Amino acid sequence: MISGLARTAPGPITLSAAATASISALAADVDERLGLQVPARRTVARLVGGASGQTVDEVTDLDPVGKPVAISRFDTSGHLVSSVRLGYAPTIGVALSAPAAIARAKMVLASVGIPAGGSPAASSRATGGWLVRWMRLVGSVPVPGDGVSVQLAVDGSFHGLVRSDHPLAPAAGAAIDQARVRNLVAARLDGWLSANLRDQASVSTMGLAWVAPNDTFGDPLPAGPEGTLRLAWLVRITTTGTLADQVAGLELAFDAGDGTPLGGDILE
Repeated sequence: MISGLARTAPGPITLSAAATASISALAADVDERLGLQVPARRTVARLVGGASGQTVDEVTDLDPVGKPVAISRFDTSGHLVSSVRLGYAPTIGVALSAPAAIARAKMVLASVGIPAGGSPAASSRATGGWLVRWMRLVGSVPVPGDGVSVQLAVDGSFHGLVRSDHPLAPAAGAAIDQARVRNLVAARLDGWLSANLRDQASVSTMGLAWVAPNDTFGDPLPAGPEGTLRLAWLVRITTTGTLADQVAGLELAFDAGDGTPLGGDILE
């Protein structure tokens, strides 16, 4: 089960028979396009988003003895979110090169109608084969964790794909400048650190990123649907001396439009 998703309730599927049949038909079409085997039967269940804020319909392909052989997930609009062939161990032929893996991954996405813009990156998997990934960019700013990825076996056979698109809050017309961000950072550090430790914390990097607000530092969460990302200045703070013995660093996030604190992280 995908982390952050839970079944609506134990027991029978709560979807209507018509909805179940429609979703099962979507899965059958995807299976054919990806070259997956025709299962003996399929089950359909709705998974409700937790922290992810996403609800998906999961279709599990079963073999004649009831063993799962593939799983596909669709959003509530019927768009494919992910598909994976389970326990797949193909006969290894000629291993693909990275460019060939990228070309093959593009073919996989085209077969199911998922666009793939920008420059993909191909990396070899520890278990063999390739992971080809397109990172999602919005306004030239990367959205961490979002994008499309395709997993291939060594010989280029399909193993899995995942598409992730978090909802985004509207970006401000103009971002505040770095000088203001440094002032916001200084104000936070001045309030948190005693005078003898203050010069042991300094800004190391600063850049725009889409982030999920959190309450790590007690900041109130902005209004909006759960799972929505916001354009922010993400600032990395490094520490030295005795302060470094307590914390390795900090990440601070500020709304790119008005500088509102959006939380961050404590690096240990």
